[in-house]
Amino acid sequence: MEEILDNSATGSVERVAFGPRLGAFVLDIVFSIVLGLILVPVGAAIGGGVGSAAGDLGGTDEQQMMAAAGGFIGMLMGAIVMIYLAIVLYGLIEAFTGASPGKMILGLKIANQDGTAANISTYMIRWAVKNSGNLLQAIAGLVGIKIIATIGSLAGLAILVGCFFVLGANRQAFQDMAAKTAVFKKGDIHNG
Repeated sequence: MEEILDNSATGSVERVAFGPRLGAFVLDIVFSIVLGLILVPVGAAIGGGVGSAAGDLGGTDEQQMMAAAGGFIGMLMGAIVMIYLAIVLYGLIEAFTGASPGKMILGLKIANQDGTAANISTYMIRWAVKNSGNLLQAIAGLVGIKIIATIGSLAGLAILVGCFFVLGANRQAFQDMAAKTAVFKKGDIHNG
């Protein structure tokens, strides 16, 4: 069976199958790691500088230890903030353009399920559903309500399982079904 099928006799173009989408995901993971290797040290340096500047580098041994501890904690916090910032910004590329960098390289794009070009609001809905687990986890962390974290974990599991729905005849992941989208070869998408 071909990964991407063209149904020229009926004028409709088939959706992209699991293989190319997995390839795009793997590329996105590689790009995310490279981005992290660049941004995390920057965040750590900024956080470490801020943390150690908060303490008094002169003075007693205790003050110097406190400044060093502040620098270390600042370094960790800066690195963590940069990791989350990189993840969010990287994910928003797909939310605004309809294609992650991995999809762009492979010539894939999200569109409406009928193969017509989608708009940004459709991309945003799909992004919100796809990232609902992470969004709920972040909200739970901010407000401190554990049940929201549990719901976020369950949503994340549902999205993970829903990715395998692409193996079905409709070739739509859970987030595609919810947003009424599908992934196509970029050249096959037409304007309504």
